Amino acid sequence: MSDQRFALDELPTGSDPSAWLGWTTLAQSKASHPGQSAWVSANAGSGKTHVLTQRVIRLLLAGARPSSILCLTYTKAAASEMSNRVFERLAEWATLDDRELAKRIAAIEQKEPDRATLAAARRLFAKALETPGGLKIQTIHAFCEALLHQFPLEANVAGHFNVLDDRAAVTVLAEARRSLLTATSTENDAALAEAFSQVLSIADESGLEGLIADTVANRHAVRDFRQRAVRTGGLDQTLRKGLGIGPLESEISRAEDYWPLAGLSGGNFSRYIQLALEKGGEKVRAVAEVLERALVEADPLERAKLLEQAFLTAQEAPKADSSLIAAAMTKMAPDLKDAVIAARDHVVSMRDRLRIFRMYEATRSALTLAVRLDTDYEELKKRRSQLDFEDLIVRTARLLTRGDVGAWVHYKLDQGIDHILVDEAQDTSPVQWDVIRSLREDFFTGLSARPGIRTFFAVGDEKQSIYSFQGARPEQFSQEARQTAQAVTESGQDFNTVRLPLSFRSTQSVLAAVDQVFSVPENSRGLSAGGDPVIHQSSRIGHPGTVDVWDMIAAEKQEKDEDWTAPFDATPESAPSAILARRVAHQISQIVGRETIIEKGNKRLIRPGDILVLVRKRDGFVNALTRALKRPFNIPVAGADRLKLTSHIAVQDMLALGRFLLLPGDDLSLASLLKSPLFNHGEDDLMQLAAERPEGQSLWTRLTEQAQTDAAWKKTYDRLTLFLEQARDHSVHDFYARVLSVHGGRRAYLGRLGSEVSDIIDEFLTFALAFETSGLPGLQSFVSTLEMEAPEVKREQDKERNEVRIMTVHASKGLEAPIVFLIDGGSKPFNSNHVAKLRIIGTAEGMPFPIWVPSKSLGNSVSAADMDRRKDQAEEEYRRLLYVAMTRAADRLIVGGYRGVQDTGEIWHKMIARALSADETRCKQVEFTGPDGSWAGLRWSLGEAEHDLPVTEESAESEDSHGLPATLWKPLPPPISLPRPLSPSGAGSIVIDEDEDALTASALFSTAEKADLALQRGRLIHRMLQNLPGFPQGDRREAAERYAERAARFWPVEQRQRLVSTVITVLEDEALRPLFDTGSRAEVSVMGTMRLKGELRAVSGRIDRMTVLPDRVIIADYKTNRNPPLEAAQAPLSHRVQLAIYREILQPLYPGKQVECWLIYTENGSLIPLDDSLLQRSLADLETS
Repeated sequence: MSDQRFALDELPTGSDPSAWLGWTTLAQSKASHPGQSAWVSANAGSGKTHVLTQRVIRLLLAGARPSSILCLTYTKAAASEMSNRVFERLAEWATLDDRELAKRIAAIEQKEPDRATLAAARRLFAKALETPGGLKIQTIHAFCEALLHQFPLEANVAGHFNVLDDRAAVTVLAEARRSLLTATSTENDAALAEAFSQVLSIADESGLEGLIADTVANRHAVRDFRQRAVRTGGLDQTLRKGLGIGPLESEISRAEDYWPLAGLSGGNFSRYIQLALEKGGEKVRAVAEVLERALVEADPLERAKLLEQAFLTAQEAPKADSSLIAAAMTKMAPDLKDAVIAARDHVVSMRDRLRIFRMYEATRSALTLAVRLDTDYEELKKRRSQLDFEDLIVRTARLLTRGDVGAWVHYKLDQGIDHILVDEAQDTSPVQWDVIRSLREDFFTGLSARPGIRTFFAVGDEKQSIYSFQGARPEQFSQEARQTAQAVTESGQDFNTVRLPLSFRSTQSVLAAVDQVFSVPENSRGLSAGGDPVIHQSSRIGHPGTVDVWDMIAAEKQEKDEDWTAPFDATPESAPSAILARRVAHQISQIVGRETIIEKGNKRLIRPGDILVLVRKRDGFVNALTRALKRPFNIPVAGADRLKLTSHIAVQDMLALGRFLLLPGDDLSLASLLKSPLFNHGEDDLMQLAAERPEGQSLWTRLTEQAQTDAAWKKTYDRLTLFLEQARDHSVHDFYARVLSVHGGRRAYLGRLGSEVSDIIDEFLTFALAFETSGLPGLQSFVSTLEMEAPEVKREQDKERNEVRIMTVHASKGLEAPIVFLIDGGSKPFNSNHVAKLRIIGTAEGMPFPIWVPSKSLGNSVSAADMDRRKDQAEEEYRRLLYVAMTRAADRLIVGGYRGVQDTGEIWHKMIARALSADETRCKQVEFTGPDGSWAGLRWSLGEAEHDLPVTEESAESEDSHGLPATLWKPLPPPISLPRPLSPSGAGSIVIDEDEDALTASALFSTAEKADLALQRGRLIHRMLQNLPGFPQGDRREAAERYAERAARFWPVEQRQRLVSTVITVLEDEALRPLFDTGSRAEVSVMGTMRLKGELRAVSGRIDRMTVLPDRVIIADYKTNRNPPLEAAQAPLSHRVQLAIYREILQPLYPGKQVECWLIYTENGSLIPLDDSLLQRSLADLETS
């Protein structure tokens, strides 16, 4: 072992693959040793998940109980992948023969296993499955949730608490926000009211909204500060102490410190004024005049303003010496210059002190609101027995460190956890490390409740620490490594520090480019705490790779006027982002299906799913590229990986619909709705509708008028009216679900926007359903909440879907692709406008401290120092983001960029281009071509000798190493198409429109009736014939009259009587008696299939009346034609075909029985039986038509 340790202290020299593979195998064995703790620093693509899996398996093989292993991962996906790998390996071991199993175990144990080990290895799969609790491979949030459920009393949480997901947390926070905003008017709280007034006077309403958002983001830090302040004298005293403000100091007292001026007091002041007015230029005289006014000003605050005006520029910078004192003045009074400079420095210093005090007052008011918001939020969660994700970590950390119950919890845990493994250690936040340190506290102190070796393992890469916004601090990676090493070695146990630089992902050309870029000291600053050089080696020998760098596309100054008719948020075709999007889309179209990559020893053609496009932020480029890929190249592309729900046009249409339903007079919402796929009106339609209306008339009123004369607008009006009715009758979710399903909304959006909109619609409906269970009821509340919260949708992008993926670098963490396009949007690494106004800073004592700086007028040395620190951190993370982005590429990396007119300094594109071009032997100038001509760029390559490999269409479909048949990997044949639906009642329409069915004047009524009245009559007859047979024969007329009086109360009495007589005539007809006897059925649904014109058709219909007799089956259909036929041959074809289809479906169900078909015309009560030959001819007519 000592030889191996010595050998692993230094990396192999040269690029011999066998040396690197052998060294890496030893390093992996060392890292996964089950009896030793380890800290692993793994480069991108070096197989850290493999090492984690191997360590878990070796722990099990060494006899560790499955329930004693705790593996904490960063994401659920990582936990799932690792769990799958462990169980796949154990399942495989259970079925291998002795020789093959021994070979597998020897590969990880570096020694031959004995028979007992082989037998134990075969039982591991069942053991892991059957152990109560099983293997704990989970996120730290999942672990903390389970722990709090295990110790709810000790943690002071409800035993049945549930966890708020992000969407539910936003809803609760919105309720707490509403409570805060209404508190001043409903409560007698003078301090809260004063804080509100102070905040609004400093930062107006938008500043208040920003303060609330910042409070939500920093609520745990604010809560910790408040609790610490309670222990140290109160919030005000703690704030004053942290900012260096005395207990008796005030704004007035700090303003008074401006005067007298240092260096310009007494005689010096008078001499300066005199000389300035006599010998000074215009600027100097102006200063002297302001100082004369300051001399006589009694108000300290006004005097402070005058002194700042005298010594500072309009931009608040110290004035130049020449603006304060002239050369002629210096000649006459040489010592006066130093006095003036001292006075200027004094004013600058006093201004900073005054601003610090004003920031203290602003912060005190802001914290008053923040504390109230947090209190309301906590109270709402407590009432509902809910915890958010941050609560899980914070409360677990407090539980494990509580002096009164912490020891008891540790004792109980000490019975279960022996081995802790931490994945993605560089992204673990300080409070999460508090939890982890507490869990392993007894591992290395000798105070454990049980004997035996207990181990700790962590793996990560500080170069990939890019989640500072979630609390991760990259410097903590090395800090925790040192502390862990010290604790383990002091306990007398072995501790291994392991590096894994060998990549199994990327080609050597790509990795050499990464090393070249970060060999520049300015580019590597912040990658690691110790400034270690970036070194990579590839295992993919003989695999070619390239890195292309396209020239940056810069915007040109626009001289022409803006096109006012263009959409305000559209990306112009001439915009740099649009140009680059077209170039990227063209390049993708040239490589998909034409160029190859090496996979599993074979070349295969590149697929869309092999391509990953990375951006720093989601802007117009993402939409432009999506459109360019779809048209004209028709390349499948996944939608954005994350977007705000309300930013999608389909959701905006749904909101417009909701606003219209709430207020039909909302012209803008109605206009937006009319242009949506739901109604599909064009710009010209809308212009005609809106432009021709009288002044003051709403668009809805105008549409209502147009519906009287225009069929197209009538259809729109009817649908909108229906929506208004249904919105009143249904819940929010049910209403929108009907709009998008029953009314064809989803189909319309899919037709216009493509398949990606389906996910958005699903998320919208999910939000609507969740809102019903947790929010205020009603459409108004739903629309307001959705607009205010703007929930964010995260869509998982699966490579197996074979689509080009477009995502941010943050979202790509843990992913890879053969071809990666890295797009630099040209934005600066740091923008001070994006820094929270309410933020947490570090004091000299290292304690977190909140400040609120809503405007530049409150900026001071404290806030400036914090801003500089954040700028440095942001620039360091910007460089780590570049490392993550470059190392996603397996075979090819293509870098492109766009920017505005002005150069933005050190950005990714410039860093890469400058570093690669420095090596002229590997980097060459090349020319690229695309849809807009050619452009220059660089190509980096090591010129590896490419192996001559066969090209396969889909190498992944070949038979795998386990001997599974190749057919398992082939796609299934396309499914057999479902039979096209056929409605028997409408079957005749595919032949001819029957004139006989047209509505004509009735012989029953003395005057012509309207079509809708005739249809109503037919429906009433059907309903009466359906229900009256259930009454005794003597009661049927009375029941019919009661029904007619209720259902047709506005008809003339004579017409109602004739309606009843028509129905009773049918019911009392002796020939029809079998249809209405006991056992007969009304409205019988029937379904089946039949072949028509050589095509299988699905039949679904409803038989008006049916009865099954011992020797026959009778089916009847009621018809309400005004002119009934006299014989069967005269019956309309559609009527005959309808019954013929029903007979075809029913005949196989009643073998040996004749299926008789009757037409009953209710106008005169006539019965027309259809014989078999006529029915057959009717079907034949349908076939040949």
